[in-house]
Amino acid sequence: MAEMYTAGKLAKALGVSQGKVKKIIEAESIEPDEVKRNCKYYGEETAAKIKALLEKG
Repeated sequence: MAEMYTAGKLAKALGVSQGKVKKIIEAESIEPDEVKRNCKYYGEETAAKIKALLEKG
């Protein structure tokens, strides 16, 4: 099964603040790949998209 990331876990993996990740997610209207118990999870492909946007911006 592919790795799933929360915004916090993704921020830690990318070495940026959780706030930056959340701003990108909101600004780009990125939908979570999965929602469990009200937690949003992003898959590998979505994580790569967020990473690219962080590097660009």
